[in-house]
Amino acid sequence: MRIILVRHGESEWNRIGRYQGQQDAPLSGLGLQQAEALAKRLATEKFDAIYSSPLQRARRTADAIARYHPAVPFLEDRALLEINHGDWEGLYAGEVRERYAEALDEWRTFPTRCQMPNGESFSNILKRTLNFRERVCREHGANATVLVSTHDVVIKILIADALGMHMDRINRLWITNASISVVEYADDLPFLVSLSEACHLGHLETVREKQEAI
Repeated sequence: MRIILVRHGESEWNRIGRYQGQQDAPLSGLGLQQAEALAKRLATEKFDAIYSSPLQRARRTADAIARYHPAVPFLEDRALLEINHGDWEGLYAGEVRERYAEALDEWRTFPTRCQMPNGESFSNILKRTLNFRERVCREHGANATVLVSTHDVVIKILIADALGMHMDRINRLWITNASISVVEYADDLPFLVSLSEACHLGHLETVREKQEAI
C-alpha cells in the first residue's frame, strides 16, 4: 500500500501569517500556481483513489490533481481536517505569540500535552488520523496507490507514525506547501520513501522562514 501525501498549496492566511486551523481560507494566487505545478508533477502517476480534506485549500489542490485523473474515485474525508486551533484561529502569528506565549511554546515543543484554548486535543487528531490510515489500508489492496490531499499536522502525524517517532517531535518536520511525501506500508514495516519533495515547484516553493502561521 502506497500513500502519496500532499500538503495544500499556499493559502491566503499562510501568506499573511494568520492561524487558520479549520477555518476555510482559500488558496492564494501563489497557492493556485503551486497546485497546478503539483498536478502536472503527478499527472502520470497511477492512483486507485484520491482523498481530500473538505477545506477548500486542500480540496482545490486535490481538484487540480484530479483533473489529470478523471476516472479515479474522489472522496472528501473529515478525518483529514487540520487540527482545530480554537481561539488561535483568525489571529496573526504575532498576536498568538503575545497572548498565548506559554501555550504556543508548549505546542511547538510538546504538542502531545497541548490543548489549544477551545481547540482540539492532540489525542483527538492523532486518533482520527491513524484511524483514517488504518481504514484506507484495509479498504484498498496491498498494491494500491492512494493520493491524500491534506494539512500540515495530519501529514506530520502519518510520517512520525511510519518512522516510529515520538509525536512530540513532529514540529521538527517541515512540510512545504504543495509538496509530496510518500509512505509505503509493507507487511512488516512502513517505509518513508520521500519527505516534503518540492522540486516541481521551482521558484514557487514557499520557504519555511516566510510562513509564521500554519
